[in-house]
Parts: sequence; C-alpha cells; structure tokens
Amino acid sequence: FSFLTPPSPENIEKSFELLGALGAIDEEMKLTSYGKEMSKLPLDPVFAHLLLQSSKFECVDEMLTVVSMLSAENIFFRPGGRGDDSGGLAAKSAAAHRRFASHEGDLPTLLNVYKAWRKEAVYISASQPSKMRKKLEKEMINKKGPSSKMLHGDWCKQNFISGRALARAHDVRSQLSELCARSAEKNGLAMDIHLSCNAEMTSFFQCICAGLFLQVATRLPAPPQDKKSSRAGHIPTTRGHYKTRQGKQSVSIHPLSFLFGRNPAPKCVVYTDLLYTSKLYIRGVTQIREEWLDDFEFGSLD
Repeated sequence: FSFLTPPSPENIEKSFELLGALGAIDEEMKLTSYGKEMSKLPLDPVFAHLLLQSSKFECVDEMLTVVSMLSAENIFFRPGGRGDDSGGLAAKSAAAHRRFASHEGDLPTLLNVYKAWRKEAVYISASQPSKMRKKLEKEMINKKGPSSKMLHGDWCKQNFISGRALARAHDVRSQLSELCARSAEKNGLAMDIHLSCNAEMTSFFQCICAGLFLQVATRLPAPPQDKKSSRAGHIPTTRGHYKTRQGKQSVSIHPLSFLFGRNPAPKCVVYTDLLYTSKLYIRGVTQIREEWLDDFEFGSLD
C-alpha cells in the first residue's frame, strides 16, 4: 500500500539492519522462526526481543512488567516548581519517588513502582460495571487492618504517580500476558508467564543486557587532571558523559533518569531511547556489566 509520507531509503535500510542484528531476518531478508515469534508481539522490535529473551533468564514475570511500563510514558508525575523548596510539590514528588529508586537505574525502578502498586493499592478497571465498581470501592474504604489497601487514585496521588499511565501499563501487561501464555497452535508464544527470578536480580539485569545489547553506552574516560581541576569538590566534566557502542555518538544521561548525577557514574549502561534536544540524551538507562555483552550479541549494525 502507499504511505502518506513514504519512509526514506536510509530509514528502510536501517530497519532491515536492525531486524538482521536481532536475528529476525536472515541474509536473504526472509523472516526467521525467531522473527515470526517477534511479529506476534505488538511491540517495538527491540522490546519484543527483550521480552522473548526473558524465558532464557527465567524472569518472564518481571520483563512483562518492564515492557508494559515502558509502553506507558510519563509514569512519574513531576510538578513544576523549585526543586529546592522543601515545602513545594516538586520536592514532595522527588521525595515520594525516592522510595522506588533503584541504584542500578530506570528499568528496575519501574519494576519497583509496579510491585509496590500491586501490593499496596487496588485497581478497579473502568470496564467493570458501575455497581460492581462502587461496591468494591466501598469494601476497600471500610476495610481496616494491616492488610488493607488504598484505592488506585489515592495511592497514585500520595506517591506522585500518573494513575492513567499506570492503568494503561496494567492493561498492556494483561494483554501481553494473555498472548504470551497462549499456545503456539492458537498463534501464541506458549511462555510461562509466572516464571520469575524473584530475588535473583543478576538474571534480570543479564536479560536487560541481552535484550538491549544494541543500545549500549560506555562512560568516557576522565582527562588527566591539572592542579586546578584536582582540587577538592571539583566534579570532572566527563562524569555522566558516554559514547554509544553503535554509532559512536557522544551522549549524556537524561536529567530525569534515576542514574543522573550518580557518583561514581556507572561504567557501562544500556538505554531504551535517544532524545534530541539541546544535546543528545539517553533515557531508560540501566547499569550492566560490560563483560556480559560478549555473550549476548546476535549481530551488529556496524
């Protein structure tokens, strides 16, 4: 069919290179068996690859959550205002978000948000009949004790989380779970959606590395310091500055990332997307071990 705005030949070529690097197409540009599995998922090819890798690392449950949270943008509600004003909303939202923050980065932080929400709040879908929703809400309000949960809206307000975005992530997760659990005979993926790494987070991070191996950035080395720059309290200008493994672009961690300003900055990270503003930023940043990359490369865009 004809596109309203046809993609450029360069973009088409890059798309084929990406699919080849992920193992979705072969040298003859034909869809591989792995590519056919990827095509069943209504996701960006990179995220489809990330989710499919989760069976190997036994963290399907966690990766279903991460991919779904990534599909719902702006999970964190960050009011405008002076961040240094302790009585302001900006400071309160930053304090609320800190309890979810992971030292390893943004993807485990998103996982922490979803887990806390499921544990502490009750979500009543808008698809439920009105009478049923009111009944469930009344039961939750009247329920007391340590096992009681907050209503979805109240929990999100207290924690400065976008209720709409979180509800969307939950709905996307339900749809993906149904598709992944469905048998291959019914055009599903026959995955064990309850497979979890639990506290074994090394497997979780290895899966992220395997899924995002094309989106790696390594920290730029600090230049030799002179006497002036080596004074106490001086911050090296390269801290938080990286070079992407594919494309060799100089990038910085986005200010809204939970890895922004970390000291020491992680040596090697993966990211979910690039953002072009006044400079080039990486978002969805998560720390990995550089030595893992040798085991996970399928192809190369270089």
